[in-house]
Amino acid sequence: MENVIFDTNAYRYLVQDKNYNDLDNYIEKIKSKERRLGIETLLSPIVAKELLAHVADKNDPAFEKCLKAIKAMYLHCSQDEGKTYRMLAGPEMLIAKSFFNKMLPKQEQSYQALVQIAFHLAKEPTNYIFTKFQKNLNLIKMHVFESENVFANTMLSFIKQNDPDSVDWNIFKNDKSKRTKLLNKIRSEETSLELAGGYIAIVHKLLQQENIITTPLDVNTLRDMSIEFVKFFPAYITLYKKVFENVINSDFNMFEDSRSNFLWDIQLMLNTGIKTVNGNKLYFVSSDKAISDAVKNTDQYSILSFKEYLQYIN
Repeated sequence: MENVIFDTNAYRYLVQDKNYNDLDNYIEKIKSKERRLGIETLLSPIVAKELLAHVADKNDPAFEKCLKAIKAMYLHCSQDEGKTYRMLAGPEMLIAKSFFNKMLPKQEQSYQALVQIAFHLAKEPTNYIFTKFQKNLNLIKMHVFESENVFANTMLSFIKQNDPDSVDWNIFKNDKSKRTKLLNKIRSEETSLELAGGYIAIVHKLLQQENIITTPLDVNTLRDMSIEFVKFFPAYITLYKKVFENVINSDFNMFEDSRSNFLWDIQLMLNTGIKTVNGNKLYFVSSDKAISDAVKNTDQYSILSFKEYLQYIN
């Protein structure tokens, strides 16, 4: 038995030349081939969230394509004629379970809500359904926008902290030696531990907010957890560092060309750190070069491009 996860763009590629009403038969053909090979699909809440954010507004340029991708995603990952589905743990849930052996009930509820909306949009995307879920869709869109905005501003703050005289996104524009020094710092093991520790601390705070954990996280324990994080999730660290390097090496404006959605790619990398699910080999389908490079640089290479996956299942 094998498992597979599609990233957001993989589902967009899957439907790019298909009509909404043709997807039922098309996805069933794919699932039939997967079943013969013993492949089971898994739904990523990150992918669901990214796609749903684009259907909150029918004037969104990506509305039609994302609506089709939502249907393809749900049909692809559902079982028993759409009655059940298999979903991966989201990033915070994964870290909570891996390092604290705890669950995040509110996070789990929000993930379930994402899938319920996707189910209705996959079955009957009428005006009534959109009206019924409009508030939720608006909240999803706002969450995605605000998260990406915080991520981009974090990168901008990184520039200003290291080079107060910088203009826009240029850091040490006329000082190559300082850029090189900063790059070496980003590539260091200490930065890896800082990135890991930052995410662990965020999850610990979520657990405290839900009164699941009441004790503080001491420095030594956090460092030990960070060391383990880097071992288990190297692709997450690699891709995160890649964004920092892009910012240092070029005029890489994170507010342009949808670059801030690197945030979701980075979080998806946590799933590539899981080489198996219940002992089954796990494939990650993405044609994103940055993602592919991040995974190839680790010993957990289990990624296939969209084209490679279609060839794999014939």
